[in-house]
Amino acid sequence: MIKRIFDGIPGLVTDSYYGRKILAAYNAYGSGYDFCKFYTCKSGIIHIYNTSVVIDGDIDIPEAELFINMTKPSAIELSSDKTLHLEEEYTQKHRTLFRVKSGDTDIDFDSVKVNSYTDECFKILSESFEGLSDYSAWYVDISHKIRHNVSELYLFDSATVTRQFNINGFIFLSHIATAPEARGKGTARKLLYCLGKEAEKRGENAYLFALDHRRSFYGAIGFEPVYEDILYETEG
Repeated sequence: MIKRIFDGIPGLVTDSYYGRKILAAYNAYGSGYDFCKFYTCKSGIIHIYNTSVVIDGDIDIPEAELFINMTKPSAIELSSDKTLHLEEEYTQKHRTLFRVKSGDTDIDFDSVKVNSYTDECFKILSESFEGLSDYSAWYVDISHKIRHNVSELYLFDSATVTRQFNINGFIFLSHIATAPEARGKGTARKLLYCLGKEAEKRGENAYLFALDHRRSFYGAIGFEPVYEDILYETEG
């Protein structure tokens, strides 16, 4: 029931975070690479990108579970109306999708560095996210997505944010980080306010996902929770 496909991907995805993420990967890389594969499952779609999986639409759950247990991805994303029963190596992490809203900030977008200073951005990210240590792999990926107008890389002072994609006015932000020596000054928060303001000016909305230990922070700074789901991840 699961078949790899190379064409027609835009017509299969739904108007959701998951569908947009799959479409962004297709826009960046197409369907011809072995690290970026697309499969049909019932009337839904399963996307494998390196070692991560995104599931969108109406899939056959038992078939998807068998497929995942065979391919062993490190992370699986799918909508909250679906539940997977996987092997014990997977842990379930609850997360919340927040809408990024404008707020009090002294950062003007014209002063934000866009798609530049990649070395400095990577240094901040590698000091903030465990497992992010391969500069070459990160640089090849982000530079390719920037060239294809899928992603943007933002830097202000010692804080960085990555726009993973903007599909139909749905902007998804991730890799939000501040250099360790500059934390506690609110720079990343102000940068997010700035990016939220820019999105609102264009009639768009910016979003980010937060795990439970960061939920209270984003709520306290005025971001709006709009959706919740479960992220399946392997340890290590």
